[in-house]
Amino acid sequence: MSTDSLEDYAKKFNELQAIFDSLPDGIVAILDNDFKIVSANKAMSSLFEMPGKNIIGKKANELFEQKYPVMFEILQQTIQLKKEVRNFTIDFTNQNGVTTSFLISSVLIEGIGQNESAAVLIIHDISEIKKLRKVASQFKRYGEIVGDSEAMRNIYSMIDNIKNYDTSVLIIGETGTGKELVARAIHDSSNRKEAPFIPIHCSALPQNLIESELFGHIKGAYTGAAKDRQGRFKMADKGTIFLDELGTLNLELQVKLLRVLQQKTIEPVGSSKSIPVNVRIISASNRDLSHLVEEGLFREDLLYRLKVFQITLPPLRKRTGDVSILTNYFIQRLNHYYNKSIVGVSNKVKEVFNSYPWPGNVRELENSIEHAFVLTNSSFIEFNALPIELQNFNLKEKVLPPPPRNLNDEESNIRKALLFSNGNIEKAADLLEIHRSTLWRKMKEFRIDKGFGKTPA
Repeated sequence: MSTDSLEDYAKKFNELQAIFDSLPDGIVAILDNDFKIVSANKAMSSLFEMPGKNIIGKKANELFEQKYPVMFEILQQTIQLKKEVRNFTIDFTNQNGVTTSFLISSVLIEGIGQNESAAVLIIHDISEIKKLRKVASQFKRYGEIVGDSEAMRNIYSMIDNIKNYDTSVLIIGETGTGKELVARAIHDSSNRKEAPFIPIHCSALPQNLIESELFGHIKGAYTGAAKDRQGRFKMADKGTIFLDELGTLNLELQVKLLRVLQQKTIEPVGSSKSIPVNVRIISASNRDLSHLVEEGLFREDLLYRLKVFQITLPPLRKRTGDVSILTNYFIQRLNHYYNKSIVGVSNKVKEVFNSYPWPGNVRELENSIEHAFVLTNSSFIEFNALPIELQNFNLKEKVLPPPPRNLNDEESNIRKALLFSNGNIEKAADLLEIHRSTLWRKMKEFRIDKGFGKTPA
């Protein structure tokens, strides 16, 4: 590089010094391969706690290596590899445990000399933004439930009202709305919080073992019962038991559950001895249990005992104001889990998130962000890192929320078709006018055993 050329560029930076000094971001310019600093603004002086005149002429590696070595690595990459960096997040923790966060970008300067490279480093302190975001998120949640919409504030109020009562609670909501989180929040804020919280996903337990899982068994109660076993209700004594997907319990077990509610006792399988239990029951379902009552698949007296107090969780499409809050929450949590420093999402991703109907609700949003995390190596999640169904979502078309599925009718039709076809999947699929793979998927969704409908030998 010629001396004249260097002086020309240094003069240009000096002419812009007043503008640079007015900016909150630290700006430093390097104009040769020796990494000598030719310009630095006031924000950069504050960052390194030294006058600007002491920074000018200093080699960048000497300036950065003691306090912020990663910044020099970014500068080195920009100049030597001719590769600009955009919005790279770095965190520094001092000896007092105070963490400072920066957003770093670099810009290449072309045309200075054939054998020389030059770059400008821009340093944005985002520590205060991250602190404010963290504080804000704490005021927009209840336990692990996150949201600041009116609907969610009403849920928080309900939890506060019932937390210290032993009243049975029924939580209704679509899949992925956070029913178990609400149950845990009720328990964790109640006077039972020091005792166990025992969740039971009824649909995941085999029908022939669920009674033993709930109430326990004695040795020899059935083949394979080699010793006494304590059930989940006894494990939850003085605490809370959470029965998820309650609608999958058979009628025989519903009778025994009703007895527990009425008498506050359990009988292990194979025993006639009643054991007292002090348990609060919280249950949940993604289906309207009153429809199951009409079809004779659920006991009406049990339903009334379980829904002394009912909480209905809104789907995410009806609380779109919470999408950005949830997005920030999941990003913070996944940053910790994956040891990344992602700051947020791009404007296009934000637009998609706020318009998409989220049929899988909060769980789908969380899974979509985690999917994007795996593919993101910069500070912002971009559109091309989203799952394919979100990338294919057309923002220009007005999208109506998906019509509510009558899950009770759908499950009932599948069971009838399997009975009519004696358990033949292909014939049942033909009767339902769906592909057999779709039938398998729906059977899995409704926890219908593949042997259901076959005539016993």
